[in-house]
This record gives sequence, structure tokens and C-alpha cells, in this order.
Amino acid sequence: MPQNCFIGIDQGSSSTKALAISKEGQVLFQTRRDLPLPFRAGDRVEYDPSGILQSVNDALTEVVQTVRASGFTPEAIGLSCQRSSCLAWNDGTGETLSPVISWRDMRGSAFVQQVSKDRDRIFELTGLPITPYYSASKFRWLRENMPALGKDTTVFGTLSSFLAQRLVKKERAVIDHTQAARTQLMNIRKLDWDPDLLADFGLTGIRLPDIVPVIHDFGEVILPAGAVPLRACLGDQQAAMVGLGVLEQGDGGINYGTGGFLMVNTGTTLVAAKGLMASVHYSTEDERYYLLEGSVNAAGEALDWVRSNLHLFNDYAEVDDLCWQAASDVVAFIGLNGTGSPHWENKISSSIHGMTPTSTSADIIRATVEGIAFFMKEIAEEIAAAGLKARDISVSGGLAPLTYLVQFQSDILQKDLRVSGQEEVSALGAALLAGLAQGAWSPADIKNMVSSGETVNPRLNPGASRRYRRWKELHRVTGVLDRVES
Repeated sequence: MPQNCFIGIDQGSSSTKALAISKEGQVLFQTRRDLPLPFRAGDRVEYDPSGILQSVNDALTEVVQTVRASGFTPEAIGLSCQRSSCLAWNDGTGETLSPVISWRDMRGSAFVQQVSKDRDRIFELTGLPITPYYSASKFRWLRENMPALGKDTTVFGTLSSFLAQRLVKKERAVIDHTQAARTQLMNIRKLDWDPDLLADFGLTGIRLPDIVPVIHDFGEVILPAGAVPLRACLGDQQAAMVGLGVLEQGDGGINYGTGGFLMVNTGTTLVAAKGLMASVHYSTEDERYYLLEGSVNAAGEALDWVRSNLHLFNDYAEVDDLCWQAASDVVAFIGLNGTGSPHWENKISSSIHGMTPTSTSADIIRATVEGIAFFMKEIAEEIAAAGLKARDISVSGGLAPLTYLVQFQSDILQKDLRVSGQEEVSALGAALLAGLAQGAWSPADIKNMVSSGETVNPRLNPGASRRYRRWKELHRVTGVLDRVES
């Protein structure tokens, strides 16, 4: 008898991943399609939407064909996607009318400044600070700089909304709660587009996708190997939390990707805290679950910068050994893409301090890795100040295999960290939600199904605390010097 399975897609900044899991949660097959590097010019970071769509179709087709050949029947698909990246397209035909503007793109900074006087009211409506990372300022730029978009059929939406519509070939675009929230145009309490927010960003009258829950009947994806329903869509970080089993109030998770994220599950209660982000975790027609979230704008990207621009190492396999070799108190504040939580500085320089005649590349590499952990430490302090505390913290992402980073993170947080046994947790989370939508398992079942690898215990590390204090002061001084230069 054929066995059913569930498919998860994770469309990210550098690649598209897809996998299939059995009803027991076992990964049956997984694949990856790397994306070309984005176009960059000044503040702009853009992708070709057709290339991203092709990567999703190719990865999905390979997974479906492979599992069918192995005697499994795909029952449903879940889609996880990078958040806030957006574009415009024809809502009836699906024809793209703009490039994909990446979440890292800063071209909307001027529009953000225009609404900054209303930051408190906007935070109250959205649970989000004012920043050009969200889609609203990018929509404003598109509307003002691409006159051809001013048509009734033009829809402005996130990349996830575009992909979902093209996959199921519906004539009306929809967007899930998690992605709609990251446009900064959705009222986080009413879960609907807010006319005041649209007016704030000069977007009154634009066509936006219809908002739907994360778990929803999005339509059937027609593939060469047959049709499979798309039953869940959500942001990649929310999907990662599902893949880590962060499903009960008080559960916490860290995901180290291109950017980094620390989240705490707040259950069915929306918790908003200045400097952090109130997020929908996932939703059904009847229920809503929430996260309190902090973000680091450059995690993996910080190390990529050190490798590609400073040429201090060649391969990630070298990083752990180099970190353990470091011998001096060098600290590095890497301000690529500005800072995320809790400071939300749109632009800030990067600084390295503490170099001596005996310092080596190992000291700079370790300082960069520790800087990622320090950003997470600041987020944890803000979460604690909001009256919350993560009971357990699970860890995942591309940097999770760096044993130095995870041990140092445990030391600086003084918390046990459970490293996920699955590399692609966002794709896994999307697949698990697809199964939840089909009644294959419950949230409690998911917690039991996700695997954990090593548990890392904190050590007493006086050097970590000392360098954290120095790093915070380096951040402050860097900002002061930037203002002097301006």
C-alpha cells in the first residue's frame, strides 16, 4: 500500500530547499537549488523573480518524482519563504512587473524617515518598529518610481504571495498572516489591512492580496507527477520555530541564517515590546498563536563578509579551529545592513577593536562569531525586560554546526541550548504544518517528532562577559563616530 508523505519548501535568500517527510516525521528526501547572487547597487538588493520561481518548481518537482518512485504519495505541501521581500505583478495573469526587492534592500529609507514621527502609533498597530526592511517602504518606492505599475490589475505583495499564486495558478493573490504582518500594513490585532497604515505610507488605493490564515486551502499545485494541494504558507522564521518544536508558551528558539533570530512562543497572547517584534507564529481559521521576536541583520552574512572582503578564511570548516586558536580580547561590531533588535539603526559602520602586534586573523574571526552571539544576548535581555523568559531554547540554521558559536552562545546566555538534529528546519516546519492541516498529527505530536542533537550546557566564561561589555561600548562609540563624520 502506498504511504502518504508531506512536502516542505523553504525559499530563502541564497537558495530554495525542499524535502519530504513520512507520517512518522522521518525525512525521506531533500534537495536544494542555489540562487544566483542578487543584483546590488548602493542600497538596492534585487532578485529575478522568474529565477526564484524556477528554483521552487525544480526543487518541488524533484521531490515529488523521487518520493512517488519510492512508493510514497504526497498528501500536501507547505511553503516557507523569506519575509518582507516583495514585488509587483499582474494579479490576473501572474506576469511580473518588477524585480523582487530583497528584505535587505534599503531604498525605502527616505520614506521611513517621513513616518518616523508616528513610530509609536505604528508600533501599536503592527507590533513592529519603523525600518525599511519591511515591505511598505519598498511598495512606496515601486509606486513612485515605476509609473507602469499604476493599473487596477497590479498587485503589490510579498514574494511568498507571488509564489503561492503562481504555484496554484489562481486569479486572485492571497497572503498569509505571518507575511502580511511583515509588510507593516496589517493591523496585528485585527489581522487585516489597516487604512491608517496605508495612508501613513502613501499607499491608499493600491491592490493588495487577500489575507488568509497560515493553514488554508491555497489550491492545487499541478506538477508533472500529479497534483498536490498547498495547505500552509508562512514566513521562514516562523516555519523554523515549528521545525524546532517551539510550539508551547515559553519555548524559545534561535535560528542562525543569513540573518539571525531569537524568538519566544507567547501562546495565544499577543505580546508587544519596544525594540522587539510581535509576530503571528501560525494561524488557522479559528486560532492564532504568537511569538515575540528579535532579529540580527547580519549573522551568516557577517562571516561571509569576513571571508569574501577581508579574505581571512577560505572555508567554513576552518572557522571553529580558528576561533579556538584566538588568544586576545579583540571585539568586532559588524554593522552590515544596519542593526536589528533592539536598536534598529538603518545604517552604521563596522568596527574592530583591541588589535595588538600579536593579533591574528583568528582573533578577528572569533570576534565576528562572538559578535553574533552578543546581538542575541541583547535580544534575550530585551525579552526578559518584557517579563518573558525562554524555558527551553533550541538552535538551528546554517551556523548551528559551529561548535564554538553554540558553546559561546550558551555561555553568554547561561542557558542550555538544544541543537536541532535537522539541518533544514524551515522546510521541515512547512512540511509539518502541511501535515497538521491534513490532520496527520497534532502540535503535541510535532514536539515529539522533531529531533534534537547535542545539548550544549553553559560554562562559566569570564572572558565572554568582559568582551560583551567591550562590544557594547564599541557599538556605542561606532555610532558616535558615524555622527561626527556626517
